[in-house]
Amino acid sequence: MSTAQKTGWVLAFALVAVLALGRAQPAGAGTQTLTFQSQEITVAGHGVATAFTRVDSPMLDGYVVGMTADVVDAAGKVQGDREIMLHHIVFIRWGEADYTCPGGQIQRFYAPGEERATLSLPPGFGLAHRAGATWGISYMLMNHFPKKLRGFIRYQVRYVTGEELIPVTPVWLSINRCIDPKFDVPGTGPKRSTYTKTEDFVMRDSGAFVGVGGHIHGGGIRAELRNVTCGTKPFTSLPTWSKHVPLKPVLHEPGPAKMSSFVSADGIPVAAGERLRIAAVYDNDRPHTRAMGGMILYFARRPVGSCAPTPPLEVDLGQPSLPPPFSMPLPRKPRGPLHRNIGGTWVGDYRFGHERLSLGRGANFAWRFIGAVDHDVTLVSGPVGFSSPTTKRGTFRYRFTRPGTYSLMCSVHPTRMTQSITVRR
Repeated sequence: MSTAQKTGWVLAFALVAVLALGRAQPAGAGTQTLTFQSQEITVAGHGVATAFTRVDSPMLDGYVVGMTADVVDAAGKVQGDREIMLHHIVFIRWGEADYTCPGGQIQRFYAPGEERATLSLPPGFGLAHRAGATWGISYMLMNHFPKKLRGFIRYQVRYVTGEELIPVTPVWLSINRCIDPKFDVPGTGPKRSTYTKTEDFVMRDSGAFVGVGGHIHGGGIRAELRNVTCGTKPFTSLPTWSKHVPLKPVLHEPGPAKMSSFVSADGIPVAAGERLRIAAVYDNDRPHTRAMGGMILYFARRPVGSCAPTPPLEVDLGQPSLPPPFSMPLPRKPRGPLHRNIGGTWVGDYRFGHERLSLGRGANFAWRFIGAVDHDVTLVSGPVGFSSPTTKRGTFRYRFTRPGTYSLMCSVHPTRMTQSITVRR
């Protein structure tokens, strides 16, 4: 994510907060299920749609105790992965501090992805909500068909009013948690080798995690919550993989259909000052680019002693297994003449300046971004995984130290922008 994009988070949400108009809802008490829907979203044929936008929130003071989200068509039919595919949605509360990225006013509180994670809390616990507080979403949707598709993000909120619950705070732990959360798995290890990326966070308060869900991408083996201070691993989220064959053209490496999670009133105890570590473990015998790894945890403050033991947890395990072998082809074959030994090319709307190249081993190559919309350089397959930031301006450089053929694309425009670079020995 470029500096301009990061700044855009704040500017975009400041604007939509000013323009926010809540949807009226009847007064009442007790537990109810509220259904909301985003404005219409258009996804171009074989395209990827990403945006930040404001969405409606409950118009009564109360507590969120559960949430689900999906993509539907105009008739309300869930799109699944065969029409508009939900890659990820991050729900955000504007004007609330984020626990793991203090200083800002954008709180991430729910994030379903391909695994269709739900926000679920044990009885008696809830995420406190002020009537009409501004919510927003950051989303990435994909269209595997050649025609333009239109859909809506529909989300259902289980909501409690008229009673006091134990408040929870969402705690977002991920790799690169406060900036662009993506990273690349090089894929240069021997068969059955793994690659682990970690990030630490020191808790400021004592309490317990009463609900946890994990998130990884294709090639992911597990997401681990570690307590470095106590030398324990209180929870591991494992993937369940879909048996569906991806539609062609394949726009990205498929992710898991489910991640194991738990809901518990006792929860995982953690004391103030204890160092937590999130670990994303991936297969490393082939590259995986733009990977992610993390958990969203729901934290209830309470007195807790140092290194308190974790009680037995009832885990929604699914059917975990190792990630299936997957080889992603380029969505479109690169075209044009073969260019030898050049030092760089441009990336514009919607193409690479040179699509077929041959370079010597050790070449330091540059991509110069000149488009009016965001693009990136992402390895699809090849000797080692790498990717650039998604941006409109600037230069990205990479030194090719391993011979072989590097198949590349723009992950935002995968069927329109492809490139092949052969690195000679």
